[in-house]
Amino acid sequence: MTGTQFENIAFLWGWWTFFEAVWIAVLWWTRTRVLGDGVYRLPGVRRIRRGACERRVKALLNKLEQRGVRAEYRPDQKQLIDRWHRIVAGRCVSVVLQAVPLLITVLPYWWTTSLDRTTDTPFWMFAAVAGFGTVSLTLMAADVRATAVSDAAGVVTVEAIGFLELLLVPARRRAQDSALDVHGRQFGRLCNALRAQARHGTRTMPPTTRDRVRATTERLIVALDDANERYLLGEGADREGALRDLARLVAGALRQSCPPRAVRDSLMIVDPRLLAAVSESDQVGAAAEPLRTRMLAAVGRLAVAAGLVTGAFLVPGGEAVSGLLVAAGVSSVAAIWPHLREALHRGGLLVGDSSTAWEPDSAAEDPRRPAPSTSACCPHCSNRSSVTTESRTVG
Repeated sequence: MTGTQFENIAFLWGWWTFFEAVWIAVLWWTRTRVLGDGVYRLPGVRRIRRGACERRVKALLNKLEQRGVRAEYRPDQKQLIDRWHRIVAGRCVSVVLQAVPLLITVLPYWWTTSLDRTTDTPFWMFAAVAGFGTVSLTLMAADVRATAVSDAAGVVTVEAIGFLELLLVPARRRAQDSALDVHGRQFGRLCNALRAQARHGTRTMPPTTRDRVRATTERLIVALDDANERYLLGEGADREGALRDLARLVAGALRQSCPPRAVRDSLMIVDPRLLAAVSESDQVGAAAEPLRTRMLAAVGRLAVAAGLVTGAFLVPGGEAVSGLLVAAGVSSVAAIWPHLREALHRGGLLVGDSSTAWEPDSAAEDPRRPAPSTSACCPHCSNRSSVTTESRTVG
């Protein structure tokens, strides 16, 4: 790739990224970034995955009715479908538009360098493309954060639907995932979304109103945590009752969060009748780090990762050192990117499974090995919950 071609690509990427950054910053500052608010007015966008949303919502509401959740605690079907589909369609269009500058940079660079094998590509071009990709991915993360700050109730809607599907429609969970791990992650995201809704939804309210909403939210989280613990540790009728209480609480929070932002006229998080058994003094202590501290830590790790990867290409003839530096850079990025961390973990599990598959079968027939114990299992294992036995990784 010549310098002129790269300058043209950098020019297109720079202008697109500049307007995208200004747009995200303005919407973040004004708290007006709502997914699907603008693009949903286009006729074609209304059909993006609309049928899938309708089927999933109908199945979820039917499961809630079967579990004994009364209609006054369940969300309205039409309102929930419209609200959820707006978020899904808005996120799809947003990701496509935000991926354009990254594709403008990566695809021409890959195409020209893969065809022209006679000349060596300068290192500064590689470093520039890596920097462009880092900036584009950072803007995507900033857009997600702007959406969570502007429309925290929409985040609660998405997380509540995901948690209810995990509880009532277990067939949607992937077979290779651990049931307890997925359940714990989804429950944590739901609690964080509820706290964020109480924090961002009352930003302009008087202090007494903010304290009251946050206290109600903490009472709800206490009730959710208690029902969730009984569900994970219970057996038989106790577990069924805990599942019903958990579904009722989450459905009540979903009912209050699914109305469109423009028509919401209340700060209610959940129906107070569902929290009658929870005292106001019981609260879950959750001290979260400030956003500025977390962002500075993330930027610092990204800078360290970029420095390590860059150093890997500057080391002359050091294949082993370059591999170590690249691995350290990927680990630094994985420290702040859960999806990459999970992908690396699954890759390690696959490598471990493939290595154990090569063990000879004759090892099990070695007469020198001690015979397996025929004694009964310990009483602690016999009393283990069925949830724990289902949480083992399959595959």
